[in-house]
Amino acid sequence: MKKMTKVLAGLVSAAALTLILTACGSSSSSSSSTSKDGTQTVQFFSTKSENGTTYKKLIKEFEKDNPKIKIEYQSPQNQATVLKTDLAKGTFPDVVSIGGDAVFKSMQDAKVFKDLSNESYVKNINPTYKNMITNLYSEKGLYAVPYATNASGVIYNKDLFKKAGITDTPKSWSELIADAKKLKAAGITPFGVAYKDAWTAAVPWDQAAANLTPKNFTTQRLDNKTTFAKTHKEVMSRFLDIIQYGENDFMGQGYNDINTAFAQGKIAMIFQGNWNIPELTKLNKNLNVDMFVSPMSNKAGDSKLVSGVDVALGIYNKTKVSAAANKWVSFLMEKKNAQTYTDEQFAFSAVNGVTQDSKTVAGVKADIEDGKVLDFPDHNYPGALDITKPLSQAALNAKNGMSRSENTTQTLKAFDTAYDSANVKN
Repeated sequence: MKKMTKVLAGLVSAAALTLILTACGSSSSSSSSTSKDGTQTVQFFSTKSENGTTYKKLIKEFEKDNPKIKIEYQSPQNQATVLKTDLAKGTFPDVVSIGGDAVFKSMQDAKVFKDLSNESYVKNINPTYKNMITNLYSEKGLYAVPYATNASGVIYNKDLFKKAGITDTPKSWSELIADAKKLKAAGITPFGVAYKDAWTAAVPWDQAAANLTPKNFTTQRLDNKTTFAKTHKEVMSRFLDIIQYGENDFMGQGYNDINTAFAQGKIAMIFQGNWNIPELTKLNKNLNVDMFVSPMSNKAGDSKLVSGVDVALGIYNKTKVSAAANKWVSFLMEKKNAQTYTDEQFAFSAVNGVTQDSKTVAGVKADIEDGKVLDFPDHNYPGALDITKPLSQAALNAKNGMSRSENTTQTLKAFDTAYDSANVKN
């Protein structure tokens, strides 16, 4: 699931991690061990508790074929904080399942992971997602292997589109707004907006920012060579347009409220990702639902799907059980096991030949497989930057009647202020 911003609040900075490593000295290693009978224990840490059932299933299969290797699974609450503590104690896990985001970046900046670029399973990775990982750091090498991916776009009710006379999915922003007007005229709420839960505001922001801002923005902003105020006005325009065609009580509606309304056929579209669809179909198994690429550009067909590395696999560079840890990662990367993960976790995969065949995401499947995607911009923001705060305020400003121009100016200024505070290079 791409609720990344929820994790970032407890994230330790790269600078802090570096200090931790210095304090611990170069002798830090994992707490794994080899027993008298030769059995090796590999500590396996997941920063995503939702995938625990699948991992435990795969662990049983692995241990059956490898009786001399025991996989010790853990996925506690406050995972980023636990990893920081483990690093300080010198008990960092041997293998970490982690998102390709600021949490991973902070760990890699502290030189935690082993270079896996020469491992045989790397050749089976979609290069687009491999680049997303390597773009997070400056060193040469591959310090985590992309495993599972996701898709962030527009989830829509195909029956409601038909009811409103919409025969095709929109390919430009103007087409999307035209469709929103048709839906509204038919008595259907166009967009589900759930900003009571602040993290949901980051979804359309990422979709718009990925498609509408300069490709070098994150590196330029990190070096203080540009600002959000200069480059993100069109992004803010999209964000405020969505609110205009949402429910009146968008600040009082939460994630679950919107899911319920969508499942009941009251809302036509939600700016969300594939992770949201199982929640919707639980509420209504007969939903005729699919996804399409958010058409943020006014040029038809110019927008790309936002998709990131939901799970990557990293091996601690001071592990005592390197061969066993690598054998476990290699097992997970096997096509049949990656397919099991993809099916059970309703994910997409970075492993070539592994497909997500649900008709509920058919509209974005080809984009994933062809690598026609853009990473989540906030994966490249400083870890301490919580983008939900200025976005929540922007939504509240809109609710209270602030003009779009004033709201845009105030919000982007708040972004720049927050960014400068979070930017450890300043």
